[in-house]
Amino acid sequence: MVIDHGRNPETGKRKRVWHSGFATLGDAVEARTRLLRERDTGAAIDPSRQTLAQFLLDEWLPWREPTTARAGRGHRGKVGIQTWDSYRGDLERYVIPRLGGMALQKLTPSDLNRLYDELEDSGGRSGSGLAPKTIANIHGVIHKALGDAVKLGKVHRNVADAVESPSGAKPGHNIWTPEQLRAFLDEVRDDRWYAVWLLFATTGMRRGEAAGLTWDDVDLVAGHVRITWTLGVVRNKATWKPRPKSAAGERRMALDPTTVQALREHRRRQNEKRLLVGSAWQRRQTDWRRQHRDDLAFTWPDGRLVHPQRLSKWFVKHCDRAGLPRIRLHDVRHTYASAALANATGWHEMKVISQRLGHANIAITLDMYAHVLPAADDPPARHR
Repeated sequence: MVIDHGRNPETGKRKRVWHSGFATLGDAVEARTRLLRERDTGAAIDPSRQTLAQFLLDEWLPWREPTTARAGRGHRGKVGIQTWDSYRGDLERYVIPRLGGMALQKLTPSDLNRLYDELEDSGGRSGSGLAPKTIANIHGVIHKALGDAVKLGKVHRNVADAVESPSGAKPGHNIWTPEQLRAFLDEVRDDRWYAVWLLFATTGMRRGEAAGLTWDDVDLVAGHVRITWTLGVVRNKATWKPRPKSAAGERRMALDPTTVQALREHRRRQNEKRLLVGSAWQRRQTDWRRQHRDDLAFTWPDGRLVHPQRLSKWFVKHCDRAGLPRIRLHDVRHTYASAALANATGWHEMKVISQRLGHANIAITLDMYAHVLPAADDPPARHR
């Protein structure tokens, strides 16, 4: 595709810029419309002069940003709002300050290698090095952005292809033993949030899934809970996301009788607070993107939502009070999964556990928790 920029008034020669690499005809048509608009309004930047910062911050990030939460992940190549915000954070924190002033077309593999070396040595807080997984994530964002630059005709090749991806080995999980988990539940038995701690311990639910539950999601008669929304954190703000981490994350899980009873008691106390507060009760919770949900299961006494990060802070305090080793709230999910899989008696039970965790397929579950499964060549246990 060629965009004609007219004649140079000094030389009289026409300036034609070639753009290629579009995946589909629709992408090409969309790019042509945008390029012509930029040319006609004077907003276009000469590709040879465009800096990496101009491309990433002014063009690429706005293009990838979901316009609404419901039109986010999977909509015309866009990603979920939380993923997009992680892209923005990585670029603004680590890439732009170091490479942002370079011309996009002059970026080389050596520049990226130097970037990763610097981040590995002193890119973190207080001059400490970044973890390999973090650098791998940054490389992934850069690779994705430069791949789009190729499609848009900004550059002829993706220089990140020539850079060896940093090792992104997953860190090991810190988990509790079943005895430690029981000690935690004993510690929180009289806590007003006992029901949510039980949900984490007995279902492996993610933090945002529990924080975002409404009473429409909970069936206390049938004894199950439905996961359809999550309450994430974007720019430190509580943010509604209308679908979980993956399609498989939208699921229904059975609840054990103890958890059902705790939820019944929690709802009874919440209804008492609601009657006391009266018209001041905040039934609808709207986030900064104007997404909303009604009748949250876990709220402040006046009905306001609880920021997910506050759950994590309360969790750490309970760990200390119980004299337990500190782990992340998300590691309770790993504790649940490890214990459940270690006690699974067959393939069917493993499949059910994978579905309860909301994994896209059982292969993800087996890969993540292979260390807790009995080895195939272990001799069978002898029964007396």
